Amino acid sequence: MLVEDGLIRAVGEVDRDGADTVDAGGCLVLPGAIDVHTHVFGGIRDDSRSALCGGTTSALAFVDALPGERPAEAARRTLADEMPESLIDLAFHAVIWEPQAYRRGDLAEAAALGVGSVKLWLAYLELGIQADDDVALRVMQEAAELGMVVLAHCENGRAIDVLTRQLVEQGRLGIDSLPRSRPIELEAECVHRFLVLAGLAGATPYVVHLTGRAPLEEITAARGRGQTVHGEVCTHHLLFDRSHHEGDDAVRYVMTPPLRTGDDQQALLDGLRDGGVSTYASDHCHLRLDRDKLPVLGDFTRIPTGMPGIGARLPLGFGLLAPEQLVEVACAAPARIFGLCPRKGAIAAGSDADIVVWDPSVPSRLTMDVINDGLDWSPYEHMPVAGSIRHVLAGGDHVVADGRFAGDQHRGRYLPVSRVLETA
Repeated sequence: MLVEDGLIRAVGEVDRDGADTVDAGGCLVLPGAIDVHTHVFGGIRDDSRSALCGGTTSALAFVDALPGERPAEAARRTLADEMPESLIDLAFHAVIWEPQAYRRGDLAEAAALGVGSVKLWLAYLELGIQADDDVALRVMQEAAELGMVVLAHCENGRAIDVLTRQLVEQGRLGIDSLPRSRPIELEAECVHRFLVLAGLAGATPYVVHLTGRAPLEEITAARGRGQTVHGEVCTHHLLFDRSHHEGDDAVRYVMTPPLRTGDDQQALLDGLRDGGVSTYASDHCHLRLDRDKLPVLGDFTRIPTGMPGIGARLPLGFGLLAPEQLVEVACAAPARIFGLCPRKGAIAAGSDADIVVWDPSVPSRLTMDVINDGLDWSPYEHMPVAGSIRHVLAGGDHVVADGRFAGDQHRGRYLPVSRVLETA
């Protein structure tokens, strides 16, 4: 493979005269991974460094808006304030952060900046970010006209609000109440409703962080009716189960939707292997344990949901999937779905020189030094890994060399999407 000026120039027989050589003997060479579900703004330098250490060279990040800020205004501010600090290439997901303030044209303004997708929260009534069906449908109609993918956090927020209030009234504030307040049936119901509305609008739906069998069955049924649907699974829902909400260290596993059963884990893994699930993501959140979670340990309704994981995702994936499957769900499919192909997600002449060299002969372990995200914890700390990252190139820069981070001087680029997205 010949790399020049940040691009892959040739694959196969290449002219090595005058070139620096990276030896990948005995290793697997794959495209730089793309994490399609990240909340990195606010900790962008640390998070993007961790991404590179873990073989993720590009990501899609949610652009949360300030009060009163339109999606395009949030994107412009983020481009100016956050993007210069990123070490990885980033595309943006717009967010409908104040649903009642949405107006037609909001998405067109964001699309003009190269934003190719938008997220709806169908839960979190208490935070004021839940989009009811009327707003959700109008957003999806505009997205369909623009060729934007519509992502949704699918849980029935109003039913969850009832269950949560009842648990609080009973004084059941422990973390073991989290899954009781957000049962998988309410996720599956919301997935069904989201897909029906997307079908009416003609939009391309993408369900984030599927947690188990029942929600996945709704996607399978919609596809059986001829609908194009994308679904995502995150590392934590594959590696942890509901019992983690009941242990002494349960605070380390607070996320929404919550963890499910072993049967649900198996359904997700089977879906990744057989194509029922489209992508493998992290849902990375830059949250500290000491500052953000432990101070409100006694009340499950107040503990911030989410966990870090952008750097652990790809290495742990080698223990879950065959390499070809992992490349599909962590590299190729993300690029296809979100309009980044063929620039990203492939090793081919003309693609960006984002390359990971994985050594399967050297098992390793995830330590905080390896994860390298500047946080005080990781749910994946001490987990064994079925190999190790030897080299990473990002835009042709050698950012991980012989397992050591060397990318402080590298800078990521904004990835605008300027065409109608693929729907297949």
